[in-house]
Amino acid sequence: MSSDILNVGLQGVLTAQKQLNTTGHNITNVNTEGYSRQSVVQGTNMPRQYGGETYGMGVHVEKVRRSWDQFAVNELNLSTTNFANRKDVEENLTMLMSMLSSVASKKIPENFNEWFDAVKTLADSPNDVGARKIVLEKAELITKSLNEFYETIRRQSAVANNKLDLGIERVNQLALELRDMQRLMMRTPGPHNDLMDEHEKLIAELSEYTKVTVTPRKSADGFNILIGNGHTLVSGTEASTLKFIDGYPDVHRRRLAMIEGKSVKAISSTDIDGKLGSMLDMRDKEIPLLMDELGRMAAVFSYKVNQLQSQGLDLRGNVGGLMFTDVNSEIIAKSRVVTYGDSTADLAAYIEDPSQIKSGEYSLKFDGSDYTITRPTGEMITVPVVGGAILIDGLRIEIRNDLANGERVLIRPTRRAAEQIRLETNDPTAIAAQSYEASTTFAQGTAKFKILQAGQLREFEVLVSPLGDQYVVTDTKGKPITQPQDYPPSGPVTVQGTTFELTAGALPNDKFTANLVPSEGDNGNLLKMQSLQTDKTLNNNESTVLDVYNNLSSQVGLKTATASRLTDVSRLEKESAQERIASISGVNLDEEAANMMKFQQTYMASSRIMQAANDTFNTILKLR
Repeated sequence: MSSDILNVGLQGVLTAQKQLNTTGHNITNVNTEGYSRQSVVQGTNMPRQYGGETYGMGVHVEKVRRSWDQFAVNELNLSTTNFANRKDVEENLTMLMSMLSSVASKKIPENFNEWFDAVKTLADSPNDVGARKIVLEKAELITKSLNEFYETIRRQSAVANNKLDLGIERVNQLALELRDMQRLMMRTPGPHNDLMDEHEKLIAELSEYTKVTVTPRKSADGFNILIGNGHTLVSGTEASTLKFIDGYPDVHRRRLAMIEGKSVKAISSTDIDGKLGSMLDMRDKEIPLLMDELGRMAAVFSYKVNQLQSQGLDLRGNVGGLMFTDVNSEIIAKSRVVTYGDSTADLAAYIEDPSQIKSGEYSLKFDGSDYTITRPTGEMITVPVVGGAILIDGLRIEIRNDLANGERVLIRPTRRAAEQIRLETNDPTAIAAQSYEASTTFAQGTAKFKILQAGQLREFEVLVSPLGDQYVVTDTKGKPITQPQDYPPSGPVTVQGTTFELTAGALPNDKFTANLVPSEGDNGNLLKMQSLQTDKTLNNNESTVLDVYNNLSSQVGLKTATASRLTDVSRLEKESAQERIASISGVNLDEEAANMMKFQQTYMASSRIMQAANDTFNTILKLR
């Protein structure tokens, strides 16, 4: 019987010892990040029966339990991903807002206003060469400020790409560490309380970069770790790799992809969330927005000024030439179209109606018979090809060589306009201050009549025949200057040194008039240029050129304020999840101290049981 007492005491001592060890382990790891409190689960030993009675046989340790709640951990991981994303979005928008508030950015509207002031001054004395030089100097400042600010924005795109590279590198390191951790757990018998803490710590860090889902595999064969919307990063003892691949059709806008063995699986940026998602949004949405809006302002301004130049006479009496880069030059029109590297498609996008131009990116796809275009808003429509071109939102997209079946190209109307704008003349006499008349008042059709160069012929009319198949150039009294020609002309028409352009679309008996007689001191064209400051030529004729810049600042400012509020909310959600985890898994020193005293007393009491068994045994021996 004393041996039973000795065994009961021994079991009690061993159990108390393990409880003391576990409590000490908790206390020493109170400041260890990610540590989960552990506790000993004890059970009653199987009893024995003597003389029809049941006698207890003491205690044993069933397991060392880790305080852990799956739902609380999942909640923390989700809130960590959301907070990391929101915080990074706020930081990115704050950076963009600081760029728009910088001295370099504020110079843009200032330079525009100074140019309009210089035009106003020149309008008071149109023949003043000095005033003309000031107009060109201010125009040069406009182009330089736009070019420099575009370059600043472009550098931020490169920074975003570098941050993405570093983020992907860290995700791949975490994948290898998680794989090695799971291999270690599978090689050693469980439970793996401390290793699971390390495992969850790695998962928590991974959750900052992307949304993470952890699912146990069958037969205790580790875990499957999925990122984003179901992309397997780690499966048991194997890890995949994230990397960037060439974008399609824009090879420079690299895409995320998962490398699984020999297969490459592209991942949509909308699938990833976390820091990676915010950095992709920065690179693919926020920075292009600045480029597009800045470019729209540059493109429309240069288009309008060049248009007015072509509708006036310079100081020498010639039709004005380009002041700024021609937004519809062949090189610029082709640069608006982005095709894949080996594409044989040949397209060019021209601006026809600047008031209809929208910022953003269009996606054009060919299915072998029809063209489908997706607007920046996401609206998808099937568009007809008329005369080898597609007309949409003020753009004319010329298709010179069709896309391949299933091929897709991108159209970016204003993405690089702020980079491409340049001053095209340094000749002050080339400013077209005087207005001339190139009228379509007596034309009922849709034909366009434009003077390209002024020669000896200064006043004339162009008449379309009653059948609409011929035209003739006459003087103001109706006397023919040329023989009847086929309508529409195949190209520009030159008569007595004056060159004009007449497009198709005229109706029978339509008449076009031109008056290119120079007038000393005429400033009519300058007044039209001056009115560009207040004319609403953008957003369906609802905004001025400078309104685009001001609206951009307001838009980014509003986004920043919204992002700040969302960050605060997500921070509270994460803190709430952390508090829940702490209440479940955290170490309470007061509680552990009480446990230490309790287990110490249990240890001492159990040792007294062993002492009693020893004394009883010795007494029995002495009786002999």
